[in-house]
Amino acid sequence: MTNRYAIREQTTGRFQARWYDDGGKRRSKTFGTRTEAKRFLENIKADRNRGDYIDPSDARRSFREVAELWLGSRNLRPKTEQSYRTILEQRIYPAFADRAVGSITTMDLVAWITDLSLHGKRVGHNNKPAKAESPRAERDARYRERAGRTSVGKPLAPGTVHNAVRVMRQVLDAAVRARYLRGNPAHGLTRDDLPKAHRDTASTAYLSAAQVERLAVAMEETSGDAAYGLLVRFAAQTGMRAGECCGLRWENVDLLRGRITVAESISTVKNGDWTVVPPKNGKTRVVPIPPRLRDALADLAAERGKAGAFAPEAYVWPGPDGATTPLSWGRDFYLKWWKAAVAKAALPSALRFHDMRHTCAALLIAANVPAKAIQAHLGHSSFKITMDTYGHLYEDASDHVANAMGAAFAAPAVPAMGNVRAIRG
Repeated sequence: MTNRYAIREQTTGRFQARWYDDGGKRRSKTFGTRTEAKRFLENIKADRNRGDYIDPSDARRSFREVAELWLGSRNLRPKTEQSYRTILEQRIYPAFADRAVGSITTMDLVAWITDLSLHGKRVGHNNKPAKAESPRAERDARYRERAGRTSVGKPLAPGTVHNAVRVMRQVLDAAVRARYLRGNPAHGLTRDDLPKAHRDTASTAYLSAAQVERLAVAMEETSGDAAYGLLVRFAAQTGMRAGECCGLRWENVDLLRGRITVAESISTVKNGDWTVVPPKNGKTRVVPIPPRLRDALADLAAERGKAGAFAPEAYVWPGPDGATTPLSWGRDFYLKWWKAAVAKAALPSALRFHDMRHTCAALLIAANVPAKAIQAHLGHSSFKITMDTYGHLYEDASDHVANAMGAAFAAPAVPAMGNVRAIRG
């Protein structure tokens, strides 16, 4: 490979730049002048010297090809993989699937974000084409025609757009690591390019302890099973996620010390399929439980033991198939009993089971538990998440700050005793 870079004249006015890539394969590109070909080869040499060489053929890979390679290389929870797949198919591929990954610019991303924000949800929902043979689709089309409406529906929520941008950024980061791109165009996005996400704190339900008890009693009466009432109390007092409650086994319940080890979670995907996964963020944590809740769990364990359904590996709240099968969250509990119990307890119909987790945080804040302890109790990956989610529940501390400063400066200028001396000036 003595002549690694060369230029040859093919026909009059056409010059071919020839070089060898890092794998020893010969590459070529044709230009209109010898000067352009020479400049191109000089850039190739400079890129190699800096370690920035990108094979032009790799930059021509389709975005779909790169995204599928990225998704296939990730070790994701089934539910997370399903979520990423939905974002790719419904939000990203319609705009970029067949584009060369090297042709995507920051301004292309800005235009895409604007399109999602203005009219991201199209006819057929989630950008899926409506079925022409569907009577409902035909009726909706006639209604839109009479109303003079286009096929563009309501805009996507800011959080949905942010999730799509996050996946796009990860795919392009993978392309940079694979040396298909020199830089990630998504890194050129600014805060002004993204829709403003506003946390609607008014829509989050925080129950009082009395309301939690009322809901638990309603759950017992509706389902006819005291264990489900205990599940409501348990979720509100531990703040554990729904999948963590379903995945709790007796071997992780320490009744002697009043501790719960959160080591597993149940992840449910399509068609009722489920899998056991580590807790969110992959971290095992220990959650303390109050004495009354511990006693209630001990009573449930004793009851299960009498029925021959107690074993260390058994689930605390098993599914109808037996103690070795976890509770199917949506099918066995939420859709079957939750809504009816909420209505019976005269609570807001929009109340979710996840609001028991919010309730736990709100009650801890009201009791002046330090925010760092609340982070550990709920299993948040960072203190920032805890404060972003629940910071508005803390009382305004302005008066406390003013009073503290007032007390400090109200002290005598020269202390009567002690080793504090005023600075002479």
